[in-house]
Amino acid sequence: MKYSKYNSLIQLSSSLSVLYNSKEDKSIVISNTKTDLLKLSPEHLSYQDSEIYNNLIQINAIVSEDKNELQEVINLGKQIENNDDYYKLIINPTMGCNFSCWYCYESHIVGSKMSSNNVSKILKLIDNILINKPNLKTFDLAFFGGEPLMYYSKVTRPIIDYYRTKYDIHKNINFEVSFTSNGYLLSDTILNHLTEKKEYKHFQITLDGNREEHNKVRVAQKEEGSYDVIINSIKRLLENGVEVVLRINYTALTAYSIIDILQDISHFTNEIKKNLSVDFHRVWQDKEEVEDIDEFIENTKQLFEEKSFRVVRNDIIENYQKPCYADKENEVVVNFNGDIYKCTARDFNKENSYGFIDDNGKLIWNEKIETWKKLKIQSKACQSCRILPLCGGGCHQINLELLGTDSCQMGYSETKKDEIILTRLEKLFFNE
Repeated sequence: MKYSKYNSLIQLSSSLSVLYNSKEDKSIVISNTKTDLLKLSPEHLSYQDSEIYNNLIQINAIVSEDKNELQEVINLGKQIENNDDYYKLIINPTMGCNFSCWYCYESHIVGSKMSSNNVSKILKLIDNILINKPNLKTFDLAFFGGEPLMYYSKVTRPIIDYYRTKYDIHKNINFEVSFTSNGYLLSDTILNHLTEKKEYKHFQITLDGNREEHNKVRVAQKEEGSYDVIINSIKRLLENGVEVVLRINYTALTAYSIIDILQDISHFTNEIKKNLSVDFHRVWQDKEEVEDIDEFIENTKQLFEEKSFRVVRNDIIENYQKPCYADKENEVVVNFNGDIYKCTARDFNKENSYGFIDDNGKLIWNEKIETWKKLKIQSKACQSCRILPLCGGGCHQINLELLGTDSCQMGYSETKKDEIILTRLEKLFFNE
């Protein structure tokens, strides 16, 4: 027998410590007077303290000598990522946008619009997915960009209309429609079309601080700015049964304005609040050191929750058990020009492309896809990490960009790993 490579021993107090196994997501609490026993070999431990030994066996903190835990973690990760009962098809109708947010990583292309020929290819791709994925249970048709509500009648509407013709044919599949949008262009015509059918619908819409701060970032042509228009769009979507994630982007300068957003949506009824989630994100380009900003954001989240708003609280274990859509095999992004990608968080240029969609709606992948498939958990830092089953090795896109390096892409120190474990234990013991 041997100790699991995914064990962590962390002191909790002057009298107690916890031994946590990240692969099993289980732990035992142990007296500090007995932690030295864990320096013994498993065989000697069984003689010295059979109770602790048996407890460690139960949580797989002690495993057989021939057990390849790393390979088991890799295999489970691949199984999750290669799950064939779900498919996410992301479409960029345009790379144009009605806003020019300073932090946007994309190169907006004015006047870009998916051609009717490429729309036809998308329709054939939908057919190919339904034909070639016999185990499919959920199909998510997602729109990104650019701003996906631009050119709605010429691009997005015909795709959705064709997609909807498949509902009665494939009654065993859950069909979904989703948008990542700024919400400003939501019209009665678009809303009426979206709500014609009862499929699950989802929007992610962003605010950049309170009215004053937001209107500096998302500048509208009209004098009144975009803030109130977007909040009204969110409200209308919620009232029509469309789920919305309100993403609140903040920087060191705008964080303290977020509380005003709570006041501006306080009139939302409990009936529509059930369709709303609030997700807080610091703009990644913002590196300014600000004391207590994390504590302030946490307190702000609690204020939202006190007003019965559901706040997104990500658990690190979801990185592994629920990986990013771009890490999954059954996912593709089709750009307006027919090029295909895996990740939406990078510029849609030729360098980042993974191939193209042909005239028959078939995805023609280039050689990069083979590299992408082999990327997961390739670095020595990941292979030797005691919290790998929580983190999952990070995302494919960053692993691709760090190919050949053996440092932790997350930048976790050993102290940070202990903090992550304690946060996970807090959730297990107090929330679950």
